[in-house]
Amino acid sequence: MKKIQDSGKVWCKGFTRPAHAVRTGDKIFATGKDEDQTIECWVDRNFLCVDLNEPCREIRYARKFPLDLEPTLSGTLFNGFTLTKHTDVLIVRSDHERIEEKIIFGETYRMGQYENMNSREFWDKVWGLKKS
Repeated sequence: MKKIQDSGKVWCKGFTRPAHAVRTGDKIFATGKDEDQTIECWVDRNFLCVDLNEPCREIRYARKFPLDLEPTLSGTLFNGFTLTKHTDVLIVRSDHERIEEKIIFGETYRMGQYENMNSREFWDKVWGLKKS
């Protein structure tokens, strides 16, 4: 079973700043995390699951990255990676068309108390895995 083996920042060709990324197996995935967001990532079956929460803006994202996506973005490991050799890499983009995403924001975020919900509970709720 695959798992997240390392995380840090990558410098992607054409980007103006480093991007957060994780490594699972031999692939590097850019998560799409912004500076003001908290993140939790895990692997579930054939997906990298990414929970991005931004309480200040009352918005939370649930993203499913298929693990079979091919990396197409050139980049370099930047910092934070401790278990991965620093080198030039190919990266799976965070905006790939096959990535599924659910977004909770505004009044739904407030009324559903999404700010303090743990990642697994949030994930189950937005993907309809458990009824609330």
